[in-house]
Amino acid sequence: MTSAAGARFEVDVATLVKATLALGLLSVFALPILKFIIRPYTHPLRVLNGPKSKHWYWGSWDKATYVNGQFERNFNETIKEYGPVFSLVGLGRKPSLAVCDHRAVSKILLQTPYSRHARANGILRRHVGRGLLTEQGPTHRRQRKIAHPAFTANAVFDMAPVFREKTDRLVTRLHNHIKTLADPSAATHGTKLNIALDLNCVALDIIGSAGFGYEFNALLNTSQESTELERAFASCMHMISTGTLYAALRVAFGEPIVTIGRLLRVKEQAELDKARAVVESVSADLVRRAKKNAEEGDSSSARDVLSLMVRANVAEDVKPTQRLSDLELQQMVPVFMIAGHETTSTATSWACYSMIQGERGLELQTRLREELNSAQAAGWRDDAHVLDALPYLDSFVRETLRFHCPVRQMGREAPFDDVLPLSRPVTLKDGTKTDKIRVKKGDICFLSIVWLNTCEELWGPDGRDFKPERWLPEDHPHYERGLQMDPSVKELKGVFSHLLTFGGVSIMEMKYILSALISNFDLLPPNLPGEDAVKIMSVTQIVAHPMIEGEWEKGLAMPVRIRARSA
Repeated sequence: MTSAAGARFEVDVATLVKATLALGLLSVFALPILKFIIRPYTHPLRVLNGPKSKHWYWGSWDKATYVNGQFERNFNETIKEYGPVFSLVGLGRKPSLAVCDHRAVSKILLQTPYSRHARANGILRRHVGRGLLTEQGPTHRRQRKIAHPAFTANAVFDMAPVFREKTDRLVTRLHNHIKTLADPSAATHGTKLNIALDLNCVALDIIGSAGFGYEFNALLNTSQESTELERAFASCMHMISTGTLYAALRVAFGEPIVTIGRLLRVKEQAELDKARAVVESVSADLVRRAKKNAEEGDSSSARDVLSLMVRANVAEDVKPTQRLSDLELQQMVPVFMIAGHETTSTATSWACYSMIQGERGLELQTRLREELNSAQAAGWRDDAHVLDALPYLDSFVRETLRFHCPVRQMGREAPFDDVLPLSRPVTLKDGTKTDKIRVKKGDICFLSIVWLNTCEELWGPDGRDFKPERWLPEDHPHYERGLQMDPSVKELKGVFSHLLTFGGVSIMEMKYILSALISNFDLLPPNLPGEDAVKIMSVTQIVAHPMIEGEWEKGLAMPVRIRARSA
């Protein structure tokens, strides 16, 4: 009897091992797959309204959102449908929050703050490298501290001779365009050209010289030749959104795809690696030269940003643990090119766009030109302090950075379970309202800067209009009393001011470029009377590049007609 009972409970070791392996495989593969499938339906953010998932991996938005630079367009269209706070299924079926409420954004960027979105940070690091744009926490603060002396008001004013020299070259280049193209209707309708390319050249020459003592000479170049650093950096930027399958996989899966691409010698990856190697090599040479100048005490001839940072880095009051390594200094070069070149040329291109919009565009040009010709502006070409103090020009630049902000959206990652306060209640799916949103550790929060910068709740009924007059002092003749801004705008300025390490340089650079354009040329729409208007769209490649609608593959474009003004 006992033996029979024992036989019934006898365990087959082989079967037990197989069952254990099966359960192990189930936990390794099946459970993550199940979690991947169901997590949008179980996440706390599901109580918010928002677009449904359209694709098993891309989520609520299509592939073009992430690969073809259409994030801004899809983001803004979704805000129109669901309001400034909504949930969505992000890349990899990850539940995400889109929040454009100024109180929540203030908490995300200033009070907590949330870390940068890991995937977006990875894209920046792969294409630009590490540095101020991608580092966070103590490393970012240490780098920012060393960079600060190079961006003080006095340091920016010391760069004025470079701004003046390069903008004079821009004027000469544009006059040469007019002569070379020899358009018979130029006297009346102006000469048509893609001014974005010329603005790209002047911004590149300025940041090369003022940023790290490197002469690109892009404005003097009449052929297709360019410097090694310029070609390499342009290649790095272009490959952020090429629209290829490999680019889509690289955005989606990051470093594993990069590793596979290198092993399989994928052409696009090989080109990116080659371009990055060139940028790193030239950057290393520039750092070695700046260090040599600092060691030799050559402070009079080396006033570029990189040289100022090198000298600040070896100052006696800087602790050894707070100093930047040669590699960190080297990584600043592509950062300068993004912050001092890409953002400036892009913002100035969009400023030109506002100045060719019908009668209002002509009025903007007239007001700027009148100010530059006034007694208050006497000597502005030779005195940066005079130019910087011109109120309408300053208001025009501020309005450009509000209305046409170069960086239009960003992603942040919740560092822990948190509650985000809202300035206004939102309606949930069940019809109830709430004035706070609960997020979990690791949740991605997408912020639309351009929406916050133009929403009527903060900026009044004309928030979506380009009006420099909103920034003028009350005693200015063009001040408009009706342009009322919500007091929360001051809070919003604080939210974004900490992002502008290079703000002073870019603003002064824009003032010189715009003043040179306005004082020498009339800017006119690219289409002649009777022709269809050229439609301009923005494509996100870190910054919002202007391109012609339906022709984004042709690259940077801001077509205008320019007409030389008589002296």
